[in-house]
Amino acid sequence: MNPQEQIAIALIDDQEQFRSRISKLLERSGFRVLIQAENGSVALEKLQRVNVLPDVCITDVHMPVMNGFETTKILRKHYPELKILGYSINDNAPVIIEMLRCGANGYITKDSRIRELEEAIARIHYEGVYFSSASGKILLEQLRKSC
Repeated sequence: MNPQEQIAIALIDDQEQFRSRISKLLERSGFRVLIQAENGSVALEKLQRVNVLPDVCITDVHMPVMNGFETTKILRKHYPELKILGYSINDNAPVIIEMLRCGANGYITKDSRIRELEEAIARIHYEGVYFSSASGKILLEQLRKSC
């Protein structure tokens, strides 16, 4: 990735070690992690204090204080230009669908490889949408059931 084209990231996850590890991996790959927060409430406070908004917000779904659903709704309302990637260990249809209803641009599971996370961030930033193949299959199955 070209340094002039660094994609700025906000990473919201309640697990500090996980958040720290992912931040380091992303920064080594050329991304710039502007914000790290343990829940949506803290992320919103930090967003109000930055001069430049991140390009992509990666948010865990299940967190204390303010979960990913509520965080995504508020982000979408107050920062409509922000791209949001749902990120969770859960890969079931109701969770994925609810994140999309709340305003996420895509969804990926935490057990994905770092290369897939990098691709998801770039696709959401440049194309506006990303689904892992596993999430896509789950959504397709759910849609077919509803017919």
